[in-house]
Amino acid sequence: MANALQQTQFNSNNFHRCLKRDSSEFPGLKSYQVPYPSYVGPVTGRVQDCISYNSTAGTTSTTTMSSSQKPKPTMTPSESYMHSAVLDEDGKYTLYWSYNETSIVFEAHVQTTGWLGLGISPNGGMAGADIAIGWVGHDGQTFFKDRYATAIGKPPIDPHQDWLLLSGKREGGFTFLKFTRLLDTKDCEHDLPITSDTIRVIWAYNNAIPESEDGMTYHGPATRGSKSINLLEPAQNKDALLPASAVRYDFLNRNVSVPAEKTTYWCEVFRKPPITTKQHLVKYAPVIQKGNKGVVHHMTLFACYTPFDESLPEHGYNCYGNSKPDTMIGCGQPMALWAVGGEDFYFPPDVGFSLGAEGDPMYFILETHYDNPQERTDIVDNSGMSLWYTPEIRKYDAGMAGVGNLVGNFMMIPPRQKSFQISGICNSNCTQAAIPPEGVKTFAYILHTHIAGQKIHVRQYRDEQLVDVLAHDDNYDFNYQQMRWLKKEKTIMPGDSLIVDCFYSSTDRASLTLGGIATTEEMCVTYIYYYPRSEFSSCQSLVSPRDQFSVLGMNESLADFDVSNDTPNHWTKLMQKAEWTPSLTSELQRKQLNGENFHICRKGDYSQFPEVPVPIISMYPSYVGPVKDRVQDCLSSNASTVSTTVSALEMTSITADNSANSQVKGFTVGIIVLFLIHMCM
Repeated sequence: MANALQQTQFNSNNFHRCLKRDSSEFPGLKSYQVPYPSYVGPVTGRVQDCISYNSTAGTTSTTTMSSSQKPKPTMTPSESYMHSAVLDEDGKYTLYWSYNETSIVFEAHVQTTGWLGLGISPNGGMAGADIAIGWVGHDGQTFFKDRYATAIGKPPIDPHQDWLLLSGKREGGFTFLKFTRLLDTKDCEHDLPITSDTIRVIWAYNNAIPESEDGMTYHGPATRGSKSINLLEPAQNKDALLPASAVRYDFLNRNVSVPAEKTTYWCEVFRKPPITTKQHLVKYAPVIQKGNKGVVHHMTLFACYTPFDESLPEHGYNCYGNSKPDTMIGCGQPMALWAVGGEDFYFPPDVGFSLGAEGDPMYFILETHYDNPQERTDIVDNSGMSLWYTPEIRKYDAGMAGVGNLVGNFMMIPPRQKSFQISGICNSNCTQAAIPPEGVKTFAYILHTHIAGQKIHVRQYRDEQLVDVLAHDDNYDFNYQQMRWLKKEKTIMPGDSLIVDCFYSSTDRASLTLGGIATTEEMCVTYIYYYPRSEFSSCQSLVSPRDQFSVLGMNESLADFDVSNDTPNHWTKLMQKAEWTPSLTSELQRKQLNGENFHICRKGDYSQFPEVPVPIISMYPSYVGPVKDRVQDCLSSNASTVSTTVSALEMTSITADNSANSQVKGFTVGIIVLFLIHMCM
């Protein structure tokens, strides 16, 4: 009878109604309709793997799901965490974490029944990494050890156990481990500090449960990897930062046939959104076309403050080619910026970028950097940016400014150098003219070099005295360029100077590296968000070509050099042919740090501030590190009497799932803080 009813449900005629808003029926529609064929799943239906086997009783057919199709457990984190990240492309390794001034807590949810590992690496590999590995055994007991790696292979146990287990369990094909450590364990021999720099997080897992403390089997190439993360990024309540009234508007490239060139900067022109009253931009996010993740390197949305020109190209143009329209010169105000590895950006709750009001942008240009090292001819792209704006006006209008080294071929990095420093200065004359008397507050920044960049610092001077380091990253990753919030807003006053220091490694290069827009060339720039908005847009410098070329005995005057020309000229070709001996390299480094600088100071329409001359200025004293260097107190490797320091996070009522049938409840972790660690940011 049940089967008959099921057949009736699937194959009978159906009584049908189609109503208007006033509840009247549409005339002419039949009340009875023949049903469509029965439905068994989505269009791209989930494939059921049937397992058939023979037995003495006959042939039995059993339906089961493959492991990849098994539903993931609904296990939620054991507490509310500040951050989370999926570490692998398959979504099988999720990491949650929170931190305070001294400690950090991790919770790993991994689709494995065996062991899992998490580590901090200086370069994304195993050598030199600080690692924790754990698993839940056959009897339900959790095993967990702090380890370290000196090479590729099974990492030995660290004699000082600074990664500490809080709880562990295995459920539904997943393993869950919660553990903690100090940000700086003071173990210089085997541990790495966790700072506000970019951290290369490495991960691995294997489905086999080890039979002994060192019984881990090799994870294999598909179940390990690395991901660059800013672990100490300030927490954001993103739901609260995006009001319900926010409207999404997309600026997307229009079927761009990416040229068969290693580097292309493509520009698309867009009219402003259809708004007639002031709105505030409160969020933006990248939109990367599927399959083009490795091609789209970064995007900048420029605001244009001149009336829209109807003659502008409708389908884009090469930003730095001969086809660039003259009217594009007035579009020098960056408004939103995304680079590879970056995520969505939310403005602070009292700040937004103004749109639609008098004096606001009239149209926009999306500049996209395509990286096509294989010079493929088959790439078509529609990537771009999504913007969210709201009529709920916030207290402050935001501005953005670029500071650092002027992009061009007069930036030079000799080959075979472990560390070579390039600095760009934003002169006090510029901030005096561009920043209002009460100063501006900077709240976010993005650091930018190309692939030779190793670390970047932004230092602030007032009355020629170093007063702060606005931003720094001593572990810069070209593939992770995220717009970052400052932990605390910082004030820039008129008359302050900002210096961007970039440190490069050219050990793998046999020839001179020049500045330029290509990925294999170099840049040294930082973009900062600030409020209230002013005309402060671009403040950059380059070392006088005369000073640089004097290294080779050439003493032409500055007038002989065209600093706006991006094409390598006679002098740069001579520099390329030079034999870069240690003494010659040292002399160029001295000129870079102590020579005279050519300086520009521009508004959003790309015009110079008229009251600011084009000065030749001297660089401030060279820079070797942040204002407050972190002092490493190294623990002796044989200090057997040193007590293991427990996490300083207050962990109360923690459940320690260290056996299958018992739970130790109400366990409170003791707190022993021997040293106070103060972060520079």
